[in-house]
Amino acid sequence: MQPPLGGDNAFYLGLYAKYLTDPASVPADWGAYFAEMRAPAAPDAPGRAVAAYLEAARRFGHLAADLDPLGLAPRDGRLDPLRAAARAEGAAGVRLTLAGAPRDLPAAEATALIDRIYRGTMGIEADHLHDPAEADWLLAAFERAMLAPPDDDLTRDALESVVLADTFESFMRVKFPAKKRFGSEGSEGTLVFLRALFLAAAAGPGVDEIVMGGMHRGRLAVLAVALGKSPAALAAELTGRDLSEGAAFTGDVPYHLGLRTRFEGARTLGLTLLPHPSHLMVVAPVALGLARAAGAGALCLLMHTDAAFAGQGLSAEMMQIAGLPPYRAGGAVHLVVNNQIGFTTLPAEGRSARYCTDVARMVGVPVLHVNGDDALAVARAARLALDWRNRSGRDILVDMVCYRRFGHNELDEPRFTQPRLWQAIDRHPPLRDLLTARVQHDRPALADHAARCAGDFTRALQDGFRRAADLLPNDAPVQPDAWAAVEPADEAALLAPVPTGLPLADLRRVGLAASALAPGAAVNPKVRRFYDQRAASLEAGQEITFATAEALALATLLDEGHPVRLSGQDAVRGTFTQRHLAVHDMDSGQAHLPLAAAARAGARAEIINSPLSEYGVLSFEYGHSLFDPQALTIWEAQFGDFLNGAQPVVDQYIVSAEAKWRLRSGLVVQLPHGLEGQGPDHSSARVERLLQMCAGGNVVVANPSTPANLFHLLRRQIHARWRKPLFLIAPKSLLRARSAVSALAEMAEGTAFRPVIAEAPPPGRGGVRRVVICSGKIAHALEQARDAAGLTHAVAVVRLEQLYPLDIAALRAALASFGRAEAVWLQEEAENQGPWPFLAEAFRRHGIHLNPRRPVHARPAMPVTAGGSVERHEREQEILLRGVLSV
Repeated sequence: MQPPLGGDNAFYLGLYAKYLTDPASVPADWGAYFAEMRAPAAPDAPGRAVAAYLEAARRFGHLAADLDPLGLAPRDGRLDPLRAAARAEGAAGVRLTLAGAPRDLPAAEATALIDRIYRGTMGIEADHLHDPAEADWLLAAFERAMLAPPDDDLTRDALESVVLADTFESFMRVKFPAKKRFGSEGSEGTLVFLRALFLAAAAGPGVDEIVMGGMHRGRLAVLAVALGKSPAALAAELTGRDLSEGAAFTGDVPYHLGLRTRFEGARTLGLTLLPHPSHLMVVAPVALGLARAAGAGALCLLMHTDAAFAGQGLSAEMMQIAGLPPYRAGGAVHLVVNNQIGFTTLPAEGRSARYCTDVARMVGVPVLHVNGDDALAVARAARLALDWRNRSGRDILVDMVCYRRFGHNELDEPRFTQPRLWQAIDRHPPLRDLLTARVQHDRPALADHAARCAGDFTRALQDGFRRAADLLPNDAPVQPDAWAAVEPADEAALLAPVPTGLPLADLRRVGLAASALAPGAAVNPKVRRFYDQRAASLEAGQEITFATAEALALATLLDEGHPVRLSGQDAVRGTFTQRHLAVHDMDSGQAHLPLAAAARAGARAEIINSPLSEYGVLSFEYGHSLFDPQALTIWEAQFGDFLNGAQPVVDQYIVSAEAKWRLRSGLVVQLPHGLEGQGPDHSSARVERLLQMCAGGNVVVANPSTPANLFHLLRRQIHARWRKPLFLIAPKSLLRARSAVSALAEMAEGTAFRPVIAEAPPPGRGGVRRVVICSGKIAHALEQARDAAGLTHAVAVVRLEQLYPLDIAALRAALASFGRAEAVWLQEEAENQGPWPFLAEAFRRHGIHLNPRRPVHARPAMPVTAGGSVERHEREQEILLRGVLSV
């Protein structure tokens, strides 16, 4: 039962505090309770007001805390009446439990202690946690942190971080006055937080690797001060030298780059800072996926800015999936660098929530708010956040309230749009001055130590700047060492055959093992029949369907020791009820994964129904694919059309990360595709968009029309010496088409993926008048219509199974086998969509000559991918096939 809040805040806060301290006293009649609470406190109830104040402060103290370094944000006064009542109890004895231990104190002293904890430079939101015991532990830990005096180590490390950050930014400001740096001035607490977290993680057990997703703000200082990147390398990058290698490696701006290094503390930690694009939030779920793949010893540390975290819907997707078992990475620590502005947009313009972190309340994640000008409080927040994460295995957010001294970037003039805010910033002393003065008074030896560190760092920066002109920065890989064995590959390398077939006996052994149902399980009769038919087809070696070929590919990889992960909306059963990789007991509801029976020790099969998210989940799965080149990661869209909801991660990472950052992935993006009268949102994987982004052998786009080719494609992702993302244009109606089956022999030893499948020319070669080149489902419809029209010897079909990279040699050979027959392109998509816009130019460039009068047969150009009626679809399909068969 929750009391209503609003109106008379002081009254309701008191009511709520009484409810928390003595719930049994609350009557069912709230009206009577209101009357009781409005009555004067009984004289024989000493300490009642102090207890109420403590409980209210635990819930609402963050509203009254001193969080804004600039002092511009008003502090909420709703606790003031309760505080006054508590102070009025004076010398009355009070027993309170603070910092997890009971204390007997005079009321005035207890009130002052509550003020020190909850009205200082750090606040906490924990009342929304789902588990009261966890909330109690966190509040006690917070109280201990706020009452503990700062130790010398914490103070020294905080001062050193601030001084080095200021030294770095001052140096860069002089040397690169006209370069965008997104400097850390005003948010130097970021460096304090990072180094405090690194030191705490290295001092305790459980964390061996930290995977970081970052942001622009303070990026260069983070690289130089927290991660130890070479000043010479930074200077070389900032001068704008072209360090790329043509189209194969384009490089990126300095404040996007990542780094893989080590941190030396009580223990040595691996540190990976992922490169990130200007879509700031997308790196966060990518890092989360990489951390999960790295295992229990990996800590995910995510840095955000306030405007991006509050404004991007991806934040909610990420926070939601992070708490689900298939996506848990042991709890992420989030640092929100709260500049109190987004470019030129103030918080009141950029969000409707009170805090930029309020999305955390949705999923029961605690939040610490800290004044960025109190470096010691920032360090305490880092330690507390790590303690919570290590204890609970759940996320925590730290909202560090700070400011930007020089605007969005160094070329921006913030006084144009926020003159009053920057008047306050101009008057405000830098954090280095504030902290140095504080430490100089209490610990002068530490201040002297920091000054010496600054001198040494300045000399290192000067030396690095001198050497930058002659330096070729060390292009250290960001990914784990296992990727060193993966070879780079251009288009030609991707076209080389990769043997992926297996002996028939092995195919049957593994396939049957992965088709065995749990003994005694109450299996749905249709599902049992599905598995019986699969086993029968494996035994016979015939009628292998797409679903069986897919399961066989996954099972054989597991049998070889390769982990397999497949996630997507309804992926376990399959959107089209074609997969049934998990079998549910009709009585107990328990799920059994037959596929797991094929897994060798150490090879894990994860088949996951994902949340209703494309952007967040695909970003996570891409990150997961970055860890181990010997593991297969697949994300499946419910329909290929839904990839448009995840377009930023496609553009910013999947198709471009290797060129920008040498970041490689073997991710499979599986996109059900095919015009079947299901309307404009359930038809197209937007093949034209994918092909538009293909260059330099960056990805593979394949549209297999046979189960055997699907089998080989999936296995090739692991058995090739290269790794590239595969956009798999997956079938829908072909999943049950009688023509879309393969023999097991097509997957046997010595077989491989066939990028071009051509019919054998009829005897004499003279009968074929037209060769129709096409891809995917339309080939089956064409062959059936052709045979029904009696044109089997007049029209030949050549299927392009791989749209990029094109195997031009195989296509030329196929066309040559039909002599002087004219060639045309056929697609079911509209003429302005599908493969044709890409292929028209590719055919021209490679000298593939089509009928000049009508080279393409397609639906007319449309602004949508498909019409909305089955009748229209069938009419269009009939016209399309009739036209291409008019020879």
